[in-house]
Amino acid sequence: MQNDTNIEKDQETTLSARELRQSVKKDHEVNAKLRLFYLAGQTIYNKGWSPLIAQNILIAFCTQIGAAHGLIAIQDKSTLNVVANLGQTYPVGARIPVMGILAKLLKIPCKFTISHDLTPLWSYPETAGFTTSIIPIAYAQQPLGILAFSGNKIALTDEDKQTIQSLAGILGMAMMRASKQTVSAEDLQILERLTPREREVFALLPYGHSNAELGKLLEIAPGTVKIHVERVLSKLGLKDRTQAAVKAVEFGFKT
Repeated sequence: MQNDTNIEKDQETTLSARELRQSVKKDHEVNAKLRLFYLAGQTIYNKGWSPLIAQNILIAFCTQIGAAHGLIAIQDKSTLNVVANLGQTYPVGARIPVMGILAKLLKIPCKFTISHDLTPLWSYPETAGFTTSIIPIAYAQQPLGILAFSGNKIALTDEDKQTIQSLAGILGMAMMRASKQTVSAEDLQILERLTPREREVFALLPYGHSNAELGKLLEIAPGTVKIHVERVLSKLGLKDRTQAAVKAVEFGFKT
């Protein structure tokens, strides 16, 4: 009877030790994700966006996720321009055509989707058997580029996917801000005439959406969209939506 009691205690101790190890591992994973956010956010806050910043963030991300290969590329019309790379992939400065799965991922409005398609982004042989993931980088559902990585047996949890989506949003915000650094002081004064919601509508006009489609994207009524469009035209001294769309492109709201 005493032996049975000791066995039960040993089992309880073993179970507690296992639970402790799992808890420590979980805490380590959470802390690693937080450190990644701190690195991305603080670096961009202090230094802004640059290819060097992109390279540092890519290395930190791939290290955490266990990927041996990775790249960050910015969309420029019908191509992607590689600004950071790691491992066996396209060199920095290379241009990748936006075709196939890349075109689907970067379709407007951009949705958060992880593709494991074997798009030829890598220079290692397909027989390597690596897991490939391609994630769109976007700001306000406007596609701006991709974050891609590849490695041996990478299994993404739901929390990993949430982390990646958040990182893609941080990168998108930085890219969008960097693309507007050439806007003149006069143009900035023009934008300041618009309310935040009017700016959102203004930014989406180049894509040719109807009021109903804009309303769905922004989660407001089509009638409200119409009012915002009319106010944008009035404040910017424009005649119609076509002129407003052209002006929005000039401001860099559509590459």
